[in-house]
Amino acid sequence: MISPENTPHKTPASLRWRIVLWMTAVVFLTLSSVVLITRSVLLSEATATANAAVEQEIEEFRRFSAEGTDPTSARAFESSHRLIEVYLSRQIPDENEAILGIFPGELMQVDFSQLNGAHPPPLEHSEGLIQEIIGSTASSGVFEDPQRGTTHWGKVSFSSEGSATAGVFVVAYFAQSQKEQVDSHIRTLVFIGIGGLAASFLIAWIIAGQIIAPIRKLRAVASEINDSDLTRRVPVEGGDEIAQLASTFNAMLDRIEAAYRQQRQFVDDAGHELRTPITVVRGQLELMDSATPEEQARSIELATTELDRMARMVNDLLTLAVADSGEFIHPSPTDVTDLTIDIEDKARSISDRISLVDAAEGLVNLDEQRITEAILELYGNALRYSEHTVDLGSDFRGVGPERVFRIWVRDTGPGIEAEEQEALFNRFSRGTRPAGAKTSRHSGAGLGLSIVQAIAQAHGGTAFVNSTPGLGSIFGLEIPAPANTANNTATNAPTED
Repeated sequence: MISPENTPHKTPASLRWRIVLWMTAVVFLTLSSVVLITRSVLLSEATATANAAVEQEIEEFRRFSAEGTDPTSARAFESSHRLIEVYLSRQIPDENEAILGIFPGELMQVDFSQLNGAHPPPLEHSEGLIQEIIGSTASSGVFEDPQRGTTHWGKVSFSSEGSATAGVFVVAYFAQSQKEQVDSHIRTLVFIGIGGLAASFLIAWIIAGQIIAPIRKLRAVASEINDSDLTRRVPVEGGDEIAQLASTFNAMLDRIEAAYRQQRQFVDDAGHELRTPITVVRGQLELMDSATPEEQARSIELATTELDRMARMVNDLLTLAVADSGEFIHPSPTDVTDLTIDIEDKARSISDRISLVDAAEGLVNLDEQRITEAILELYGNALRYSEHTVDLGSDFRGVGPERVFRIWVRDTGPGIEAEEQEALFNRFSRGTRPAGAKTSRHSGAGLGLSIVQAIAQAHGGTAFVNSTPGLGSIFGLEIPAPANTANNTATNAPTED
C-alpha cells in the first residue's frame, strides 16, 4: 500500500501555459469554424451557379422550340433533328458546359473544334453520364463521373411539329473545376489560418506574461515575508482586477503586521506584568528561612496578595481570549430598567458609594451577565479614582434604526487628559494621575477596560469615556438598540459640567 508521503504529486500546469493554451484553442476553433463555413458557402455558390446555368439553357431551349423557325424556310421545323441542329449551331457553350441532343442511337452536340477557348472533350454515347441521363426518370440530377468529376445535368424531351421522332435536349455542367478552385481557396485560407494561429500563440504568450507579472510579484513578496519582516508590499499599478488584488493583499499584510505588533506588544506586556509578582513571591520565599514568625507571616501575606493579583491577571487574559474567539456573549431580550437596578444592587454590595440617577425603559437584546461585569468593572475603577459618590445611569439615544442603549458610571475624580483617553481601552494600558490629584492609580495589569471594550464590541457597540481633568470622568457602553417605531424619544446622556 502506498503511503500518502510516497504518493506522486502531479505538477500543476503553469498559469501562463493555461492562458496561452485556452486563447490558442479559442483562436483555433474560430479559424476552423471560419474555414468550414467558408468552404460550405463556396460549395453552395458553385452548386447554385451550376444549377442556374442548367436551368437557363433548358429555359432558352424551350422558348426556341416553341417560337423558333427554320432559317431556310422561315417556317416551323419539320424534324426534331433540324430543330436541334439549328439550335446547337447558334450556341457557344461555356468552358464547363456541354449542350447536346440525344436521339435513339444518335448523339448531336456542339462542335467544340470550331470554338475558341478551352472546352471539355466531346461526350460519347457510351459514357456513364449519357447512360445515367437516358436511364433516369428525373428531369435533372448530379452525376459523379470518374473522369469528368461532379456534373450537374438537366434534360427536356422535345419533338418538332409533324415529326414522329422525339429527342431529348440535355445540358451538362461540369462543376469539378469550380470545386477545385474552392479547394484551392480553402488551402490558401488554411495556410493563412496556420500563420494566424502561430501569431495568436505568440501574442497570447506575451499577453499572459503581462497578466501574471503582478501575480509573480505577489508570490515573490509573499515568499519573502517572515515573522521578522512584515514590511514588504506589492507594487500597485493601474486600476484593474490585478491592481485590486495587489491592494487587497497589501491591506491584508497591513492587518497582519498590525496584529503581529499587537501580539508582540501583548506578549511583552504580559511577560512584564507577570514578572513582577513572580519576583515578589520568589523574594519573599527566599526570606522565609531567616525570618521571624512575624516576618514570615508578613511574607506569606505579601506572596498571597501577589499570587491573587497574578491569578486575576491570568483570568483577565483568559476572558480576552474567549472574547477573541467569537463565542463571548449570549444575548437575549432584556428589560434594561431591571438590568440597571440589578447592577445598582450588586454595586452597593461592593460599596455604598453608589447613586442611581437614571434608568432607561425598554427591551434590548444583550448579554445581561457580560453587561453587568463591564459596569461593575467601571464602578470599581471609579471607586479607586474618586472619594465621593459614583453615579450610575442608563438611557437611549437616537431613534429608529439609529437608536443606541447607553449605560454609564460617573465619578468626580481627578479626570483624564484628552491625549490619554484614546489608549485607555488598550490592553495593559493604565492612565497617569493628573497633577494635583489626591488619589493614586491602582497598580493593576491594565486589562479591565480592555475587557469592557471587548464586551461592548461583542454586542456590536463600543465603550466610551468623557473626562475633564479636575472635574471627573464618565465611562460607559453604547449598545445598538434599533427601534421599529418612530415615537421613541431620545434622552440626553450625562455630560461634564
